[in-house]
Amino acid sequence: MDKNKFFLGIMVAAVGLFMLISPESFIKFAVIILGIALIFDGIFILVTVRTLVTDASYARVMAIHGWLSIAVGALAVLLPLVLAAIFWTIMAYTMAFYLLVAAGMEIYAINILSRNGISTKKSIFEVLVCVILAVVLFMLPSRSLGNALVRVFGVVLLGAGILFSLVQWRVRSIVIQPDRIVTVDEEEIPADAESKRDE
Repeated sequence: MDKNKFFLGIMVAAVGLFMLISPESFIKFAVIILGIALIFDGIFILVTVRTLVTDASYARVMAIHGWLSIAVGALAVLLPLVLAAIFWTIMAYTMAFYLLVAAGMEIYAINILSRNGISTKKSIFEVLVCVILAVVLFMLPSRSLGNALVRVFGVVLLGAGILFSLVQWRVRSIVIQPDRIVTVDEEEIPADAESKRDE
C-alpha cells in the first residue's frame, strides 16, 4: 500500500466532509487560499513572465497584471479576517471580476508569445482556470446557490477520497508468516529453527 496515496485520499475525504458540514466556512477559507495563490502568481508574473518578451507594451500589461494580482490577493486574505460578511461578498465579486480581466490579459499575452515562438499551453490553461473560477465566485455569494454548489463538490470529494483510500488499502501487500518450513526433500523444520540457522 502506498501510504502517501492512502493519506491523500483521507485528506480529500476530510475536505469533502468539511464542505458538507460547513459550506460557508469553507467558502471563506477557499477565498483566502485563492488570495494567497494570487499573491504568488503576481510575484511570478513580475519576476519571470514580464521579461519573456522584449516588448514594451507586453511588459507594461504584465506588470499591471502582476501588481493587480498581488493587490487583489492581499485583499482576499485580509478582508474576510477583519471585516464583516458584506465585505467578504464584495471581495468575492471583486476577485471574480479581476479573474475575468486577468483572462483578457492572458489572451493578449498568448497573442504576443505565440508571435515570438514561445509555448502558450500554460497560458491557455490559466485562461480556462480564470474563467471557471470567476464563474464559481460569481455564484458563491448567493447563500442558497453557493452552499448547494459547495455541498455538491463536497459529496464528490468525500466519495472520491474514500474510494481512493479503499483502493489503496485493498492493493496493499500482505506478508504472511509461515508456521513451518518444509525443505526440498520434505524434511520439516520449525520456522524458528530455520530463522536461527540463517543467523
